[in-house]
Order: sequence, then C-alpha cells, then structure tokens
Amino acid sequence: MDAITSKMSQGSCSEVALFPEVSAQCPACRLHALVSIQLVQTDGGNWIQIEHAATDDPLTLDTCPICFGAWFDRGELAAIGDIEVDQQTAPPSSKEVSFRTCPRGHGLMQSLQMPGVLRTPIERCRTCEGVWLDGHERRKLALASTREGQGPRSRQLARRGVIWALQLVTQLPVEVENPERGTPWIVYCLVGLLLAGFLLSVAGVFLYRNWALIGGRFAINPVHTVHTFVTYQFFHANWLHLLGNAYFLYLFGDNIEYLFGRLRFVLLFVGAGLVGGLLHVALSSATATPVIGASGAIAGVMAAYLWSFPNVRLFQVIPFTPIQVKIPAWVYLIVWVVFQAIMAVFSTALSFAWYSHLGGFAFGLLLTPWVLRWRRRQVARAVEVPAHTGTSMLGV
Repeated sequence: MDAITSKMSQGSCSEVALFPEVSAQCPACRLHALVSIQLVQTDGGNWIQIEHAATDDPLTLDTCPICFGAWFDRGELAAIGDIEVDQQTAPPSSKEVSFRTCPRGHGLMQSLQMPGVLRTPIERCRTCEGVWLDGHERRKLALASTREGQGPRSRQLARRGVIWALQLVTQLPVEVENPERGTPWIVYCLVGLLLAGFLLSVAGVFLYRNWALIGGRFAINPVHTVHTFVTYQFFHANWLHLLGNAYFLYLFGDNIEYLFGRLRFVLLFVGAGLVGGLLHVALSSATATPVIGASGAIAGVMAAYLWSFPNVRLFQVIPFTPIQVKIPAWVYLIVWVVFQAIMAVFSTALSFAWYSHLGGFAFGLLLTPWVLRWRRRQVARAVEVPAHTGTSMLGV
C-alpha cells in the first residue's frame, strides 16, 4: 500500500481548509498506516465512497483498514456525522491526556467524554482540533463513512434478510464488517489442498488411515509416524466436514493472512495443527481412533482473529430459533473455545478431537502477540518514509 497522498479536507458545507499531507501510523491499533477514503454526498443525502477524485469536491477522511478507526479534521465530523463536537464534549476540567498521538504530529491528544452520545471517550487534538474515533465510535457518530453505512436502507435490509435466510439453514456465523484487504492467496491454496486431499482419499489414491494421526500407533512407532502430525490436517471424513472447515478457514483466515503476511500465516496454520495434534496425543483417551481434519489448524487462525479483530461484529442465529443477533467476534470465539474445553472434559464421543482444537487455539494465542509487535514496528518504520518517494509501505 503506497504512502498516503496529500488531502483536501472539507470542513463544512461552506468551509474548505487545506491540511498538510498525512503519513501516520494508526493511533489506536498501530497495525496499519492511515489510508485516505473519499466520500461524496448524493442528491438523496446518502454518502457513497468513490475510488478517485471527482468534480464534486469529495470529503476525504484518513482511516485505518484494520480497526476501522478514522481521523476527522476540524469540521469533518459535523459535516458527515450530524454532530458538533464542541457542543457535546464535557467541561474542560474533565479533559484528560490520552495515550494516543495526533496523526498530524501534534503530540498526545486529549481524551474527551461525550455524555449522552457515547459511553466511551474520544480523542481530540488541542492544536489542530481534529478528532479520532475508534471503529465502534465511528459507526455510531459517522456511520455514513463506513461501507456498511452507505447505500439505500432498503438494500441493506434486503442483504440482511438474505443472510438471515441462509443462516437458518446453515447455522454458520457471517462476517459483514471486515472485508478482504487484497487477495488471500494462501487461504485459497490451503482450501485447494484440503479439497485435493479429500478427493484423492475418496478416489482411493491415498488411504486416509495411513496419513491420519493415531495416538496409539505413534506411541508404538514414533519415528515412522511423526509425519502424521502434519498430514492429518489435509484429510477429511466427508463433504460436510470438508466444507465446514473450508468455510471457517476463509471466514477468519482472509484478514489474518493480510495482517500476518503469507509466510507467517503458513506458520500459524501448520504450527497450530501440529500443536493441536500433540495435545490430542498427550491428553485424549481415544488412542486407537484416527484423527483427520484441519480443525486444529483453523482454531489457531480463530485465536489470531480474536487477538486482531475482537470488536468486528458477526451475524449469528441463536441455535434452534429464528432470532438473528449481531455480536462482537470476541463473544463468539470465547463461547466457542469454552464449549471446546467443556466437551474435552465431559464428552465421551470419540469422533471429535476436542484437544486438537484447544491446542491449536493456544498456539494462535501465543504466536499472535509476537506477530502483532513485529507488524507495529514495521508500520512505524514505513511511515517514516516521505510520501513523495512512492516507496511501498507494507510488504505483506
């Protein structure tokens, strides 16, 4: 992603101010450089995002594509959010220094309360009077600046209705607020490998039992079966097993691949499957049951998603009801892992490798903070490059 170009910021409907170019690390998550988006208002009053500047003199915002926070220069929030920050903030005595820095280089910002409007404080620069909104704050005060807040209301409701109908059948979660950031080639390749492994086993080219993880067999002959800690991940029992794993790999993996980079994402996937297999062999009493499937590896990807995108919301139908809810990813994933732990302790079913899921999830939880620290250092170095050099910012 190239360095950010200069922007012309529209303060209000009648005021236009020229601001210096922004090339800054996201002050909230620090996992990406801020990128500019351009919005224009239609005749019907709706805001739409455009890819290139138009003659309509668009409103340009600086946003983080990871946490969805946004920087609003003076007057921009009033123009797009129908709210005047000066009239809503708490008295000066309640203003506290924030730990976040102004993207325009003015140092630490102020943390301001907006009672009756938001339950969480916002950050504001005392020098340039710009405002930073976290992703959830942005959706409440300036929903029109997000993809899901644009377009006619009827289209949004129709889309949600289609999602609801599909969820009644599948009971699967749907991610609607975290679009792909580039093509997830590794995810596609892994799905292809899972499909190939399944088809080759169905065709009889490979007998899955020879490649499955069997705890008792490994205990007897570890040297000749150690490879199964990797190979078991690429075989599946049936189409439902394969399609379910492929869906969850794509659902949570596309964004994690972008954040981790391709090599680190492969390490996450294979490493989680390996650790999941080790934990299963160490703790499971089903020593004669073959274990196959990528669930342990995908559990590691889910743990990385929990670290990286905890507040992204998912649509989910409450089991055995037609009620659709919109919940943060951290709620869904924590409920999921608690369920795995309960089943690992109390379930007597031999057809589920619960410990494999827990081991893969633990590996993802341990690896992800290290990767995120690396990512933040990389972004910090990248934004120091002058914007006019055209140097690529993120080699992921």
